[in-house]
Amino acid sequence: MTQNPTPPAAPAGAPQPMPTPAAEAPAKNRMGLIALITAAAGFLFACIPGALIVGWILLPVGFILGIVAVTRKGQKKGMGIAAIIVSVVGTIVGVIVFLAVAATAVSDAFEEAGGGDTVVVTEDEADAGAEPSAAAEAGDEDAAPQEATAEAGTRDNPYAFGDVIENNDWRVELTDFTADAAADIAAANEFNDEAPEGSQWVIADVAATYLGEDTGSTFELSFDYVTADGTVVGAHDSFVMGLEPDFDSLAELYTDATEDGRIAYLVPDSLDGLMRVTPGLFGDDVFFALPTQ
Repeated sequence: MTQNPTPPAAPAGAPQPMPTPAAEAPAKNRMGLIALITAAAGFLFACIPGALIVGWILLPVGFILGIVAVTRKGQKKGMGIAAIIVSVVGTIVGVIVFLAVAATAVSDAFEEAGGGDTVVVTEDEADAGAEPSAAAEAGDEDAAPQEATAEAGTRDNPYAFGDVIENNDWRVELTDFTADAAADIAAANEFNDEAPEGSQWVIADVAATYLGEDTGSTFELSFDYVTADGTVVGAHDSFVMGLEPDFDSLAELYTDATEDGRIAYLVPDSLDGLMRVTPGLFGDDVFFALPTQ
């Protein structure tokens, strides 16, 4: 059996082959550690509404340091990559928190502009100018079975005619209702139109007291009749002359001043609708049942 010959030894004095050096392990990357700590701190501050600005400062710093860390040759890249990821995610979270804070601020501003929550007050409280009682804010206990399915003051569960509603800016009351107001309309001015067949004139007496600061305008308020099928009949849908006292829808009022008067509506003669009051430009609609005729 033939054996492979042993390679000849290198001649004396010939250069010897260099041994292959062992690969060095990557060194620690202190820049990556600093970047990760900075990004993590920015992430935490970005989650706190009151400290968002600190997060917005730290997150881009952590991102930049992370990029610097991953470009360093011969050093570990893991912490730098982690810092970049945390910075990006933290920025997204910070944007979400900022939008939530902004939405809350806008909502609060609209609520303040609308006069705050509208509540029903008792007649004695309205006369005394007192704060609404806890019972009034909670609603009438006798109506609890109905309120379980519909909030008080809605179309499905209207307030009683004559209930007084109040928010931070306005106190409003429907003081009287004339179901057949044809004679009143005719007496007000001979040129006022008669009600067409199937409809009739009605008159609502209203009173509005301004409770806010400086001055307010009754232009902010609206009083409408809403039919059973949901059709809204506004105060200006029909023109009536000479009705006294007429409610001035452009009156300017100082605090505690009151504007009251009469508003005429041409409505279906079924009289199965509701009165709707909007107490302020951004106030919620409040519904009232018609008084029993």
